[in-house]
Amino acid sequence: MKKVRNLSWQIGAAYIGTIIGAGFASGQEIMQFFTQYGSLGMLMSCLTGLLFYICGYAIFYLSRHYGAYDYNSFIIKVCGPRISIIYDCIISMFLFFGASIMFSGSGAIFEESLGINRLIGISLIAFLTLLVVLKSVEGILKMNSIVVPILIVVILYVLLKTVGISSPDIITAKLGAIYSGSPFRPIFAFVFYCSYNLVLAIGVLSAFTKNISNHKVLRKGAFMGGLGLMLLAVALNISLTIYLPAILKLSIPVLHIVGMYSSYTKYAVLICIWCAVYSTAIANVFSLANRMSKNRPSAYKLISLFIIAACIPLSLLNFKSLISFFYPLYGALSMFLIGFILIRFTQIKFSDKV
Repeated sequence: MKKVRNLSWQIGAAYIGTIIGAGFASGQEIMQFFTQYGSLGMLMSCLTGLLFYICGYAIFYLSRHYGAYDYNSFIIKVCGPRISIIYDCIISMFLFFGASIMFSGSGAIFEESLGINRLIGISLIAFLTLLVVLKSVEGILKMNSIVVPILIVVILYVLLKTVGISSPDIITAKLGAIYSGSPFRPIFAFVFYCSYNLVLAIGVLSAFTKNISNHKVLRKGAFMGGLGLMLLAVALNISLTIYLPAILKLSIPVLHIVGMYSSYTKYAVLICIWCAVYSTAIANVFSLANRMSKNRPSAYKLISLFIIAACIPLSLLNFKSLISFFYPLYGALSMFLIGFILIRFTQIKFSDKV
């Protein structure tokens, strides 16, 4: 039983680590998709846990059912050969862009917060990503089981500090703010946010079922991942909402929040953000290399090196601009694939019970 719980936690932690990247931990992603929509955005952030759990479990279930252990095999089974060609290209492209954005995020942290040349931050994350990616799934599970608890502790600490130094009246007013625009915008933002994150995670989540066949372990792992992602999104959204509108134009709004704390707190948050960047960079490079290598170990290592080298030039672009352009676009393209996954999951799950 203890072994089952530990393995479920490792899967849940890897799920969280795959989703939480530079955009999330810096606050930029949560700000764009939830914080700016007031109390309605807060409600949407609470619903993310349910969707992440259902879709995560659906991906595990279908991957195990079809024996599909990379995102290309997975989407062929789910969508059919014709539609899968389109999504194979889209996912491959955005995994590459996603890794580049993570590298750019590392450069932004070094440049904006430490006053160090961004190329050093980019080079460091590129090198360390290669080290873990070469160890494949085992390396991802071990790395995230260490990194994710650190992320959880730091984000919750920021929430407690923020609430602790803020007036109850201000907190109530900010959290209860009514969004005056169309209600469809925050709803679409919620769907986009969950969709693109889930599609980017398919490559990692489907790979787990190759070596883990225990149905209970996979389901608990999806639940832990979904619950953890929801709690972190809500905690971060509360902290960001309290500091509106000062944070709206910042690349790394979380650092504005902790700027008034001790230097130790600031550096702890910096480490947290960088770890989140690192974990997602690993997931993206692994998923793309696993797809392109087609289970050939020698090709996998060489392709991993090539992907990382190719990401560096794009990572020199502005971090905030990359997130603002690519994330909503990818969310819109991804939601149809998530629809296919849920429909196929419902069909097979129902037929299995008949």
